[in-house]
Amino acid sequence: MAWENSRPSHVPTAVRDACLARDNHRCTVTQRNGTRCPETANLEAAHIDQWVWGETTTVAMVVTKCHWHHNRETQAQAAAARGPRQSYLRAEERHPGLLHE
Repeated sequence: MAWENSRPSHVPTAVRDACLARDNHRCTVTQRNGTRCPETANLEAAHIDQWVWGETTTVAMVVTKCHWHHNRETQAQAAAARGPRQSYLRAEERHPGLLHE
């Protein structure tokens, strides 16, 4: 099976529904200005900490986030896991006109 070794971090429907009810069907992210994100559509139950293989997801382990905030967090975690871009590690090339100085 193609997905045999993947990490299914699916949140069970009952846990998702309880999480949404607990968080009043609203994104829980606090924005820079100190207010809570007003989004009440496109909501997802997001794991607070990274999901561990074999772990049973409970309501205490998830929070409600809008798709935008959840995606932003996921992308930041993926970028951190990848490490610095290779182009930053390469020596800067000098301009051809300055090679003989």
